[in-house]
Amino acid sequence: MPGSASTITGSEGGAVRAGGSVVVYLPVGVRSRLRARAAATGRSHTQLVFDALNATHTRLADLIGASGEPAGETDGIFVTQRSGRRRHREDRVQVSLRPHPANLAVIDDLAARHTTGNRSALIAVALDEFLPAPPPASKGVTP
Repeated sequence: MPGSASTITGSEGGAVRAGGSVVVYLPVGVRSRLRARAAATGRSHTQLVFDALNATHTRLADLIGASGEPAGETDGIFVTQRSGRRRHREDRVQVSLRPHPANLAVIDDLAARHTTGNRSALIAVALDEFLPAPPPASKGVTP
């Protein structure tokens, strides 16, 4: 119910809905691994995102790498800028999280430092590193 959620003022003065959902976009394979881990452990997607960020936050800069263009580089008279269109190796799907506003602020701070504010990219990298890799597919082997 939209009217039932209370509003909390964030540290920058912006209103944040308490208990509101946040949508992030994850690669299909990462979302599958997230679902499997949630089913195996009984933890929610939100809890698993927190686990992943806790486990990887000191290595995020290395995990994300230098995906952006160097600041100030030019291609003549213009500052180099990436295309607004992102290319992904795998399709992306929506995943809803329900973080407490204080926890969302932590995620946003990490995203601002490591992915120019892209929560989805930050969370995808942390989950990809944190969640167990899928077992290798067997090729045409039948019992």
